[in-house]
Amino acid sequence: MAFALASSSALSAASGRVAAGAKRVVGNGVVARPVLSGAPVSSALVSGTTCVCSSGCRCACPCHGRSGAVARRAIVARAAVKNEDDLASRHECVESYFPGALGIDDFIARVEVVLSGYGFTGDNSIACTNLCRDEVTAVLKDKIESVFGSSFMTNGLGAVLTCGATGMGAGLSHSPTCNAGREKYVFFSFPHIAIDGKGEVGAITRPGRDGKSCACGALAKCLGELKAEGYEAACRVPGEHDVLDPEYSILKQRLARRLRYEKADMSTMTLEGLTAVAERTITNDLEYLIEKSLIDPKKADYAVVTGVQIHNWATKLDPRGPPSLEFVQPTKVYVVSNGVKTHLDLSKVPALSPRQLLALASPKDQDQDKFAVSQSTGSTLQEIPYEYLNQRIYGSQVSTTDFAESATAAELEPTNSWPSWQSVVRGKSNDRDAKAPTMDSVEEEDKVNTSFEVAK
Repeated sequence: MAFALASSSALSAASGRVAAGAKRVVGNGVVARPVLSGAPVSSALVSGTTCVCSSGCRCACPCHGRSGAVARRAIVARAAVKNEDDLASRHECVESYFPGALGIDDFIARVEVVLSGYGFTGDNSIACTNLCRDEVTAVLKDKIESVFGSSFMTNGLGAVLTCGATGMGAGLSHSPTCNAGREKYVFFSFPHIAIDGKGEVGAITRPGRDGKSCACGALAKCLGELKAEGYEAACRVPGEHDVLDPEYSILKQRLARRLRYEKADMSTMTLEGLTAVAERTITNDLEYLIEKSLIDPKKADYAVVTGVQIHNWATKLDPRGPPSLEFVQPTKVYVVSNGVKTHLDLSKVPALSPRQLLALASPKDQDQDKFAVSQSTGSTLQEIPYEYLNQRIYGSQVSTTDFAESATAAELEPTNSWPSWQSVVRGKSNDRDAKAPTMDSVEEEDKVNTSFEVAK
C-alpha cells in the first residue's frame, strides 16, 4: 500500500491482541479484517431489540429475548487498543474494520494531488459534499473545503441522499467557469462511523457531553430495527415514506432493498457491516442522480470520491490526554474528463512527508484554534486538536494549549516511491453497483425494470 504502515514487529504484536481463533492475513503490507468467532458484543449494542435467531440464540447477542426496535448504540469489542497513545495500534484497529483507511490529512492530500493531475483544483471546481447531518462530520467537511472552498451540501441522516434530481441540478449550476468555458464538479459522499481510541465500534465521546455517545446513530437505529423485523418487512415501493420521519424512513428502506439484493444475513450484521452497506447504497444513489442530472460531457468534467468517514477520537477529551484522530476509507475514486471515465487508486499515490502534511494542515496564527490541524510529527496520522473539537463541534471557548507533551506516533515506514503519473494511479473499473436497486427501480415482482434483479 502507498500509505505508511506499522513495522512488521508492530503487526506481530498487534496480532496477539486479537481473540483466539481469529485469522489475520498479511500480504503486501495489508492487514486483512480478522474473522472472529463468538466475539464479545457490548451490552450497549441495541436497546430493546429482539434477537432474530429462531431457536436458541446463535449470534450471542445481548438483545436475545428483548422486545422493541429502538437502537441506542452499536459497540463491538474486538482487538481493543490497550494504549490510546499508541497511534500505530489505533490505525491497525481501524484498518481491521476498514482496510485501506487513511488519516484524514493524508487522504485529502492524496485526493488533491491526484485530482489536480486531471485538472480539478480549488480555483476551477466546486465540491458537492454529502455527509451525515451529525455535527461531528464537520471535520471532513472542513478538510474538503480547505481545498475546494465552500461546498454545495446535500447532507441527510446517515448520509442518505434526499435532495433529488432538482437538488443535484442546483449544485451543478454553481460551478466556476474556466477560460475554456468548461465546468468542473467534485462529488464527495461518506457515511460515518465511530471507533474510539480503545477500539470500540460505534462509541464516541462528544465535546461537552458526559459518557459515550454513538455514531452513526441513524445507522445504529436501522441496525436494531432491521435485525428485529428483517429487511423484507422494511422494503417499500420507491416514493413511500413516513411523512413525519422522511429521511430516516427513506434511509431504512434504501438499506433494506440493498440488503435484500445482497442476500445479507442479518443475524451476523454489525454496525461496521451496515455502514459498508450504506456506503455502497449511497454511492450508487449518488451516481444514479449524477446520471439523471444529465451532465453534458461537452461542457463539464466531474470527479467522484466516496468512502467511509471514521472518527477515532479519544475516549476522554482532554487537552493533555490522548489525541483524537480521523480516518477515511476511500472506496470509489474516478474522474470523467471529456466524457472519458478513469478510475483512480489512492493507494498508488504516495503520502506526503510528515513535515509536508503538518505544513499543509497548519492554519495562520490568527486562526490557530479554528482548524483541524496536527501538532504531532513523524507520522501521516494528524491529530484533531482538542481546541478545534470544542470550538467547531461544541462551541466552547477554551484556552490555547501547548501540545509539546502530547504523544507522538510510532514510526511508520512508507512502502513505495513516487509513481509515474497517468499509468500508475489508474485503478481497475469498479462496477460493483451495476445491477443494484436504484432509487426509483420498481419492486421485484415487476420485471419491466431489471435493475433490481436479485443477485445470483
